[in-house]
Amino acid sequence: MLEATIQRVLAIAAPLAVTLGVIIAILQLRNQTRLRQLEIVMRLYSSFGQEDFVRHYNRLSSWKFKTYAQYRKKATREDAAALFVVGVFFENMGLLLKRGLAPIALLDDLLSGPILQTWPILSPIALGLRQTQNHAAWFEWFEYLHNQMAARVARLDKPPRPRSSGRA
Repeated sequence: MLEATIQRVLAIAAPLAVTLGVIIAILQLRNQTRLRQLEIVMRLYSSFGQEDFVRHYNRLSSWKFKTYAQYRKKATREDAAALFVVGVFFENMGLLLKRGLAPIALLDDLLSGPILQTWPILSPIALGLRQTQNHAAWFEWFEYLHNQMAARVARLDKPPRPRSSGRA
C-alpha cells in the first residue's frame, strides 16, 4: 500500500517537475534576452562619453548650417567627421530600436535629450544627402529614432485627462 502511494505521488510529481523546469527555462531565456539587449545598448552607449565622441558631438551641436547648401559650402573636414561620428552613433541606436533590440524606455533614459537636440541640427544635411546622392537611406534610422522618441516624450509629457464619470 505504501509502495503504491509512493508510485502514485511520483507519477504525479514527474510531469509537474518537468513542467516547472520548462517554466523556469522560459523565464531564464526571457531574462537572458533582456540582459543581451541591455548589453548591446550599453556597449554602444559607452562610446557616447568618450573624448573623441564628445568633441564631435559638441562641434555638431554648435553648427550654424541651416541648409545642405551652407554645409557643402562652409563645412570643414572636422564638420564632416562630426556628421558621421555622431550621425552613425544615433543611426545605430535607431536600428537597434527598429529591430527590437533596444527598448525605447532605455533609450529614453539614456539619450532622449541628445536625440531630440541633434536630429533637428543634422536633418537638413541628411535630407540634402538623400537628394544629392539619390539614396533615401541616409540617416534613416536616426530619423526613425528621433520620431519615435519625440512621440514618446510627447505622450509621456501630456497630463492625464480626467476620467469621465459617465454622467452628463
